[in-house]
Amino acid sequence: MDWISCFPQNGTCLESLIFDCVDSPINFEALERLVVNSPSLKKLRLNRHVTIVQLYRLMVRAPQLTHLGTGSFGPGEIVAQGEQEPDYVSAFAACKSLVCLSGFREINAHYLPAIVPVCANLTSLNLSYATISTEQLKSFIYHCHKLQTLWVLDSVCDEGLQAVAATCKDLHEPVQVSFGRD
Repeated sequence: MDWISCFPQNGTCLESLIFDCVDSPINFEALERLVVNSPSLKKLRLNRHVTIVQLYRLMVRAPQLTHLGTGSFGPGEIVAQGEQEPDYVSAFAACKSLVCLSGFREINAHYLPAIVPVCANLTSLNLSYATISTEQLKSFIYHCHKLQTLWVLDSVCDEGLQAVAATCKDLHEPVQVSFGRD
């Protein structure tokens, strides 16, 4: 069933839409319409079937988000020759209220620098699905001074955790380190 199309077409009072645990593709056009028609939407967590190009399209239409689950954070589709790849950095920069970031399933680390503009405001960052290296973590963690909660995989190693300790002085909980999915 195409459940996402069942929402009203006109403006909704929807504040939270979380379907990261749904393991089937969704009707993206219906999702995009729903996001556009939901000016009160603050929390959006996408499943792994939503590509980074689709994430971009949603982010530019919902800069009011405070909590975002990114979906796959990988291309999913090839950008056509001659077409410009979307400016992911500017899409994240426009989301000035973003304080919680998660998702990163099937991550392509090439896109990680795009999150730097929101790092200064993040209080929660969940990378528990992202197999990233120490260097990849360090490329953005030094901007995350307000983090209170962090989940990572053991792929960040001790050096990555040392960078977290040196930067994230507001951590309220111990860093949650999960063993990799190799």
